[in-house]
Amino acid sequence: MDCPKCNGTMMLERFSDYFIVFYAWKCINCGAIIDRTIATNRRKSLAVRESQPVAAG
Repeated sequence: MDCPKCNGTMMLERFSDYFIVFYAWKCINCGAIIDRTIATNRRKSLAVRESQPVAAG
């Protein structure tokens, strides 16, 4: 998987808090982290942006 920020290599990494353990992709080049929630929110944001009409100026 390539990083959407810098096109570097992404590795699956385990993250944990006191009560939550989850896995996410982390870029070994720039440190960007992409998990399921981040990916879902980005898809929704892009869908809304693409559905809005562009104002003629």
